[in-house]
Formats: sequence, structure tokens, C-alpha cells
Amino acid sequence: MHVELLKPHTHAGVAHAPGTVIELDDDLARWLIALETARPARATPTPALHFPAEKSQ
Repeated sequence: MHVELLKPHTHAGVAHAPGTVIELDDDLARWLIALETARPARATPTPALHFPAEKSQ
């Protein structure tokens, strides 16, 4: 299961910042979600908004 971290978390000896998406086994993922340290990751990332560049005159 992929989760998005809501708080800093160390997994497999690597420190991860909030917002990082990591893959975990289902039991560990559910445990972190219950602790409010992570949430299920979205299936598709939220697209960034891109605005057309203004043309200089």
C-alpha cells in the first residue's frame, strides 16, 4: 500500500519528510494511518497548475 506521510517518519533507516509517498505492507500502512502519521496516497497525483507565460511586448 502506498501512503503519504503527514509527519516526519523514519522507515528502513531512512528519514522521510511530510508529503513523501512510500510503499509499505498493508499492516504497517494501516498502523501509521491509525497514528495519523500517514494517509492513503492518492491513486493519481494532483496535477500542478500551469499558467501560460505572459508574452513580453
